[in-house]
Amino acid sequence: MFDGPFQPFYDPSTQRCLRDILDGFFPSELQRLYPNGVPFKVSDLRSQVYLEDGLDPFPGEGRVVGRQRMHKALDRVEEHPGSRMTAEKFLNRLPKFVIRKGEVIDIRGPIRDTLQNCCPLPARIQEIVVETPTLAAERERSRESPNMPAPRLSMLRIKSENGEQAFLLMMQPDNTIGDVRALLAQARAMDASAFEIFSTFPPTLYQDDALTLQAAGLVPKAALLLRARQAPKSSPNFSPGPSPGPQ
Repeated sequence: MFDGPFQPFYDPSTQRCLRDILDGFFPSELQRLYPNGVPFKVSDLRSQVYLEDGLDPFPGEGRVVGRQRMHKALDRVEEHPGSRMTAEKFLNRLPKFVIRKGEVIDIRGPIRDTLQNCCPLPARIQEIVVETPTLAAERERSRESPNMPAPRLSMLRIKSENGEQAFLLMMQPDNTIGDVRALLAQARAMDASAFEIFSTFPPTLYQDDALTLQAAGLVPKAALLLRARQAPKSSPNFSPGPSPGPQ
């Protein structure tokens, strides 16, 4: 990105970028440079070897003992199918243990722990389907009239405050923000006034509970987030001092 080096898949910034894209958001690290968005071009480079040293390849030919010719680096084949090695394959190439001074030393165990600590798998988001009247009606319609075309609906994916849960809601376009808030509060067993619903790109806070999903631009689908309700900023109170008496 930005003509820089490849980013490791397990790097936190890479995970945030991919998670934003998978959740339907414009990556946060690009919003400052491209506030109006930017097209993406996806290229599959999984089988291409990336040279991290940044050195230019040797332009000529070389020879080793026995007069074996070494081709210049530019003639090397860039594609190496199957060259990627998983952590488990790497561990299987190591000895299970070695004996040093009469002691049995485990080899694979500490290395496995190190790999798991430095390259943790991203936490999986728990997806929760919220029971809505629209979802119940669609179940009934699909059973009784499976050939009837589906009506225009709003599919919402709303991520929790800590990002560990995503609530999936099927709604009608004429449902309101207040309807969404009430269903979320019921599914989370909490007060509807304890959280706010917003989107990051463009940044929008949905405070009007009477606003329909159609009018809010949340049809046919949208990805939203939750956050704890923020207290309104109060202006400082200035109490007037005693008026000066007559001179």
